[in-house]
Amino acid sequence: MLDRLGYKIGFGILMIVLGIVLETYNVGGEDFLGFASVGNWLIYIGFLSIAVMILQSFEKKKRKTDERMYFVANKANRITFLVVIIASFAVIILDGISRITMPYSLFMSYFICGVLVAYLVSYWVLLKKY
Repeated sequence: MLDRLGYKIGFGILMIVLGIVLETYNVGGEDFLGFASVGNWLIYIGFLSIAVMILQSFEKKKRKTDERMYFVANKANRITFLVVIIASFAVIILDGISRITMPYSLFMSYFICGVLVAYLVSYWVLLKKY
């Protein structure tokens, strides 16, 4: 348990150190996902991951999973995969009709957020159904 927490906090520290190195040597583009540079973003992600791990370590609860939850999660994964395939196809078609002019990093962050929302919605709907 402590070993796993150590790896997660170590990852956060690694992101902070990598961000500081990138900032020191002025490596990385400008305006990266709303931050001034990639280094600033890595520092932010490092501190955020450490904060989340510390907050999660305060409250540990025993989780009970049964076959129904595994079944619902498996179905939600399948639905999410179909949503990703259909959304990717739609993006290819829409990009052919009219060019997507937003930066790739911003587009991918919206796409990943959409995938997570699709998974959550499908999981909740399937949980109510089964």
